[in-house]
Amino acid sequence: MSELHQEIYGQGEPVVMLHGWAMHTGIWREFAQALAVCRQVICLDLPGHGLSKNISPYTLESVVDAVSAQLPGQASVLVGWSLGGNVALRLAEKYPQRVKAVVLIASNPHFVQTESWPGMPAQLLQEFAANIQKNARQTLLRFMSLQVQDRADVRASLKQIKRAMQECAAPDPEILLAALQVLQTVDQREMLRSLNLPVLMVFAGQDSLVPVSAVEACRLLSEKVELKIIPGAGHLPFISDQKQLLFLLEGFILRSGANG
Repeated sequence: MSELHQEIYGQGEPVVMLHGWAMHTGIWREFAQALAVCRQVICLDLPGHGLSKNISPYTLESVVDAVSAQLPGQASVLVGWSLGGNVALRLAEKYPQRVKAVVLIASNPHFVQTESWPGMPAQLLQEFAANIQKNARQTLLRFMSLQVQDRADVRASLKQIKRAMQECAAPDPEILLAALQVLQTVDQREMLRSLNLPVLMVFAGQDSLVPVSAVEACRLLSEKVELKIIPGAGHLPFISDQKQLLFLLEGFILRSGANG
């Protein structure tokens, strides 16, 4: 397939950032630029999102293979938000020699709620999919706005979200549904348990998609995984709590030896 669209900032040890479902690199550009002060940050548009062309079939494996083709020559830190976290986990499992460490932001190894696992109720996910088919852009904007509505800097956050969403057309409905299918079916709990790399999971205290109760569930999966919570944050902590998230990432990169 054609190369994925990318934006590169800074110089030094590489950090590769993978955005979430229905978004593109523009959603966290300000955060990426701040992270790039002491390293190189490479932001990729996932297939079918932003300025990257679609792939077929659209599965987690095909997305992972497309992203792997654009990883730097030297091993990188992978930072994945939401769906991007699932892509990052599978990348680290499938291509461990290409990865130094993994950071998962507002991501869940098993996205859908079950009797034994905290996640998003399947019915709500199905309703979200139905609304997306009716009006993708309006549904996405409403959802993103809800994630920052109780913040003191809500106007600045909304401005950043709207600016990013206006940069690119929303992905085609079939891509959105295929990517939602990935979230509906993914189960990476054993993968997280067995991954032999430094892993940091950052959860948001007010996330409506990834409940904070998943922290303890992930702790029971693996004592090796580093778990952090940003209280009061929604599903976009890189917008609402940029400084705190930067502090967590910088510290983890240093502790994991991922900065050389």
